[in-house]
Amino acid sequence: MDNPLTQSERARVGLWIRLARCYNLAMRDLRSGLREECTMPQFDVLAQLERSPEGLTFSSLSEKLLVTAGNLTGIVDRLEKQGLAFRETNPKDRRQTFIKLTDKGREYCDKIIPQHTHDIARLLAGLSDNTVQNLRGDLDKMAALLDGQQE
Repeated sequence: MDNPLTQSERARVGLWIRLARCYNLAMRDLRSGLREECTMPQFDVLAQLERSPEGLTFSSLSEKLLVTAGNLTGIVDRLEKQGLAFRETNPKDRRQTFIKLTDKGREYCDKIIPQHTHDIARLLAGLSDNTVQNLRGDLDKMAALLDGQQE
């Protein structure tokens, strides 16, 4: 490309790099907090299922996690082997399968979700309340822009 970036465009690239760096640093720390319990993808699936006691289809779960349903198959297989989740076919539409937590899975979530939540709070404890509020607002605007919902 022959046309150099403007100062404004370079600032946006720098923003992207900083966001990626912060995400990677935070995930490194949070993964280590879960290492003994489960993988981060397994945690994400468990947390979504915990919020949906009626269960979720692979399609709805993939939408919530922004991954393909195919990527979820192996994760759900492992959660089933651990006795944390199970598949249930919809009796009204046998083409539809719900993923649900087992009792053991609910107990497991009762343990690891609060732990993870505290890990996040600890990780970001050095930020002032004002900074947190500003970042939340700015990131909400960015998410809306990226999601195509900017007014």
